[in-house]
Amino acid sequence: MTKWRLLLVAGAVPFVLAGCASRGGVRAGNGALAYAVPAVNPAVYTYSDTTRMEMDVASVDLAARGTVELAFESAAGRLRATARWTDFEGVFVSPNGRVAADESGIEGPLVVGVDGRGRVEVVEAPQLSASMREVLGGPSSMARALFVRLPGRVVQPGATWVDTVRVAEESEGLSSLFEAVVTSTWAGDTAVAGRTLRVIRTRSNVTLDVHGVTQGIEIRQRLTGESNGTVLWDPERRLLVAREEDGVLSGTMELPAMDFHGIAVRSRSRTRLALREE
Repeated sequence: MTKWRLLLVAGAVPFVLAGCASRGGVRAGNGALAYAVPAVNPAVYTYSDTTRMEMDVASVDLAARGTVELAFESAAGRLRATARWTDFEGVFVSPNGRVAADESGIEGPLVVGVDGRGRVEVVEAPQLSASMREVLGGPSSMARALFVRLPGRVVQPGATWVDTVRVAEESEGLSSLFEAVVTSTWAGDTAVAGRTLRVIRTRSNVTLDVHGVTQGIEIRQRLTGESNGTVLWDPERRLLVAREEDGVLSGTMELPAMDFHGIAVRSRSRTRLALREE
């Protein structure tokens, strides 16, 4: 069933506004719109993720929700973040059946390096059960879901920054290459519970290519589309408060050995991440 999870990565994983890390210092004390050790540490987030991929021949659904504790510390001019899932429940339904997972399928913490722009790199990965990998994906996908892209410097309202995200994944003979050009804009400020938060609007142009042979069947898929989102950032506490992201991809799938060509595919995804205030 992992092959379906890899195909579904088009909808379940890409719209998280983070990518592979590159080196860079963390300097948020000068008013930069950047990651640093936050005033709330650890921070606890709740999240949800729903995706539906529809094809002429089948449909695939993913639904997940959970709570994660994220603790930050300084590490060699960068940040190190340790994530622990305190609860999780998810289900993945494909033509091959139904897979359910909970937090017992995550053994150990996820530790990542983070730069000021929110680019992440997995340092230590938890052990994941097979069902958890089906529902939540691998450690890199888990890490990217917890961070957003920032300029990493002092900017003014109306500023725009652009990031290119590339993610490669392999599973059971299939390879995928995901690419997104993410444009983020500081659209203004808003007041929530007496705090002034930065409002960041995001737009991502997405391409996903999947190809390979699994269980003796060759698969080729190409999807393109767009996702749009809103981020709330607390500059005083240097903390992500909320992120919402909705995306739609469409394209075609080929199964040459079965003489299936030009199978229409459409993927719709919605992700939500919110700080749990004590």
